[in-house]
Amino acid sequence: MRPATLRRAALVPALAALLTLGACAGGKTAGASRQFDIDAFLRAPDTTLAEVLTNPDFLAATAASARDCATMLQSERSGVLEELPGAARGDAWLLRPTGQPGRVWLVTQRRGGERGCHGPLPADAVGALVSRASG
Repeated sequence: MRPATLRRAALVPALAALLTLGACAGGKTAGASRQFDIDAFLRAPDTTLAEVLTNPDFLAATAASARDCATMLQSERSGVLEELPGAARGDAWLLRPTGQPGRVWLVTQRRGGERGCHGPLPADAVGALVSRASG
């Protein structure tokens, strides 16, 4: 293989590792997730999708860095982006990452148009919230 081909072949796994590490090891995110039980919140029978999208503790505990979020959203290989039911003016989406069927990311649009990525989250728990929101 030519050196350029080898570099390109190594780029995809490296990007996936970067996104995983950025989501799990960010200083602010790591501290917030220790104080907020993300799984229990998502799986609580009375939690709604609207509450998930507006809960500041949840959003802080699951936030990816702006750089990791931008990288994820700009890559065509990241996955499928779906609009969430009941999201006002298209301000929230669900990203289903390629090759990770058990994980999803919430993508929110903040004031000023900046997007935030929250996750990775358990796909089954978020799927239950989406189903309840759909009626």
